[in-house]
Amino acid sequence: MKRRRLLVSLVPLCAAVAAVVAARGREPFASADGPPAAAPAATAPAPAEPWAVPAALPATATRYTRFETLTTKDGLPSDHVTCVLAEPAPGGELVVGTDRGVAIRRGATWTRHDEASGLSHDVVTSLARDPATGDLWVGTVRGATRVSGGRLRVYHQLNSGLINDIVYHVVVDGPRVWFATQGGASVLDVASGAWAVWDHRNSIMHEPWCYAVAVGPGRTWIGLWGGGVIERETATGQWREHRDPDGEMELDLDRDDGPIHEVSSFVAYDAGVLWQGTYFGLSRFDGRRWRAYTAKDTGLPGDFVQHVAARGRTVWMGTDQGFGVFDGTTCRAYRREADGSCVVTTRVDGGPPTTTHLATAPGDNYVLWVQPGADDVWLATGHGLSHGFATADPAPTLPSDPAAPRR
Repeated sequence: MKRRRLLVSLVPLCAAVAAVVAARGREPFASADGPPAAAPAATAPAPAEPWAVPAALPATATRYTRFETLTTKDGLPSDHVTCVLAEPAPGGELVVGTDRGVAIRRGATWTRHDEASGLSHDVVTSLARDPATGDLWVGTVRGATRVSGGRLRVYHQLNSGLINDIVYHVVVDGPRVWFATQGGASVLDVASGAWAVWDHRNSIMHEPWCYAVAVGPGRTWIGLWGGGVIERETATGQWREHRDPDGEMELDLDRDDGPIHEVSSFVAYDAGVLWQGTYFGLSRFDGRRWRAYTAKDTGLPGDFVQHVAARGRTVWMGTDQGFGVFDGTTCRAYRREADGSCVVTTRVDGGPPTTTHLATAPGDNYVLWVQPGADDVWLATGHGLSHGFATADPAPTLPSDPAAPRR
């Protein structure tokens, strides 16, 4: 709630500078350092369809048996962790976003970046790595920062094509970097320095409050607050809208008629499946139909879904009541108890729950970010950065159309 109040308090500031960048917001492309630049050539259509079922899925574990948590005692600048980027060893870094800046661990050494050392703001919302350059992109509530070769460069409304300074999500997509902001979506072509910007004036956004971006073969999806999910075809630039047809903001009147709700808190894509997190449950789209899932009928840890991450055709979700893993059939919810243990609740096809207990648990049930791996998971929580370790799962299957759990 403190974070949300902070974001709301910055709205007047954004409104005050909106007029300065209004013209830029309507331009298809604008240079960061000068007059409008020519639009980069359209990317050739990807050979694979975004909804194709892959021939194989990545190794994925969903049954975690032990958790460890890093806090300020271990080198973090704050116990309020907002996001994480854990890169594979050897040589990979552990990058942790908090409400007091970024901490980067390489080996046993921590490096910190905050507002005093050049970060755009201490409250970090998102992290992304450019695999081609090694640059780290940091989204904050006052612009974005590019960490390159130890140098920090800040992007905001008045020195770039960033359409709004409150950046909720940063995604690297090949040579381009996407920014989901409170005032629309911006895209930077890193090579040319040209920007593309979209909001309600030049796209089909119902409103420009963009919470998250997901990219896939030939497609980009943007999760909107109050506007469902919009989809952009890379080759043609055409937009498609996915919204809840019943228009009801308090409940889902007609199940599986579209996204479960108009408020998208996050979106994630992998292996032919798009996931939408909302404050009223979870949605799944396979290119043909939408499916809706809730705590009551599926076993999600909670309906207030704050983050979703996809690996293969499985989704991980962070909620205000713990974190969960769901593959379209089996849902496992992990919740910390008052004594520091963890209760794991499993439901299959919406059937009766079974529970097991673990001696250790994530640091907190308030989970803002989840990053799954082949045999582990990282969790940004309200009390530290938690690391879960898994037992081996059976080889993943390829359900092309998992049945929705019955009510």
